[in-house]
Formats: sequence, structure tokens, C-alpha cells
Amino acid sequence: MLVTVILIFACIVISYLRHRQNVKLLCSVSTPDRGTRSERRLVVKMLRRGVHPKAIFHDLYLQKRNGEFSQVDIVVATPQGLLAIEVKDYSGWLFGNEKQRYWTQVLNYGKEKYRFYNPIMQNAGHINALREQSEQIAHLPIFNVVLFAGNCTLKNVNYWADNTFVGYTSNISYVLKKVNEFCFAQYTDKREVARVLRRAVENGNDPDIVANHMASVQRKTVRQPQPTISWTPRFFRINWRRLMRY
Repeated sequence: MLVTVILIFACIVISYLRHRQNVKLLCSVSTPDRGTRSERRLVVKMLRRGVHPKAIFHDLYLQKRNGEFSQVDIVVATPQGLLAIEVKDYSGWLFGNEKQRYWTQVLNYGKEKYRFYNPIMQNAGHINALREQSEQIAHLPIFNVVLFAGNCTLKNVNYWADNTFVGYTSNISYVLKKVNEFCFAQYTDKREVARVLRRAVENGNDPDIVANHMASVQRKTVRQPQPTISWTPRFFRINWRRLMRY
């Protein structure tokens, strides 16, 4: 009994110390209240894999030429170019390819299907906003990286572009390794790139910018078609557990 208590206490202490260490790592790049939990965990994973804190930029708000802002989850500056990372939290089975405007999410053993906007296309919009920030960035290689968190399975997701990667947040080491195989990018002024990206991060501290961006996203969402493809009405669903109980 005493051994069990000691083991439980040791696990709690180790878990607490690891959490403190993760928070300390995160604070070298971002803050515990920026972005989503999955984004913050991904930042910590990259730091633990040796990515320099000054190379990671989290929760950026890039002003576009039309005055609106584009929000990018994470940008990583590498010798091969920039990684624009879109982090998605989904459950269920996911289907889609690079060319389809909408992908499909399947839940409840196929009884519920939902459409969501192609995240590769969504991130391509973020990349366009990145290219608008400076002439140097406009000519840099930018990799389109979409990583899924949560309890989801990519059942039939296809893409063909060499600069595109789709997978899970646990695949970040593979993504960094594959990017490392590309040729070095022709940076003319790395400080300017860092300055532009830091300014985009600082934009996220402005509540007016964040509020206006959220309002813009909501307006665009209203104009999109109903995402539900099909579902089984509750009237026809059978509660098997209740039937087995009697």
C-alpha cells in the first residue's frame, strides 16, 4: 500500500515538473493564453526537437492589402524557407484531397457527416497574406503544413504539391526532416523577415485587431453553405443500451 502511494506521489511530482518545464519552454516563444492548447503543445514539441525559440512565431495576425487581417497559427523560419502551419482539432474520420473545396468529417459510425473548408486551401490564403508582407518574403519558399490534433483519423486525404504536408501534430519531426532536404532559401535580410513576423505576433495583442478579425470570419462563415451533409434524425436512432437494460 505504501509503495503504491509513493508511486502515485512520484507520478504527480514528475507530471507537475514536466508541466512547469513545458510552460517555461512555451514562454520562450509565446504565452499560455495565446492560441489553442494544440497549438501550444506543438510549439513545445518543436522546441523539444531543437527548433530555436527565435525561429518560431505563434498566433500571427497579418494585415492584407484590403485592410483585413489573416490569422496564422504558427510560422517557423528555417534555412529552407518558412513553414506556415495550420493546426486543426477534429475527431472522427476525415476525407478530402488538395483540389476539393470542402472535406468531409464522418462521426458516429457514419451516421453523421459534415463538410469543412479545405484546410490546405485555407492555409494557402494565409501564405498569400504572408507574401504580401514584404518583397523578400514574396520570393521565399513557403511550405503549406496542415497538422491535425484530437481524436481523428485521416482516412483518405491526398495531396500532390511538393511544398505541402498534411498529417498529425505528432508528425512534426517528420515534417521538419523532410523540409531539411530542400535547398536553402535565398534570404536577403533575415532580420527583416523576423521583424515582419514579430510585428504580426504583436498584432495579436491588440484586442481591436482580434475582434475585427473574428467578426470578419463570422461574416464569411454565414455566407458559406450549410456544412451538414447527412445525419440520422434522433427519432430514428435506437438507444441500444436502454433496450438491453430491460
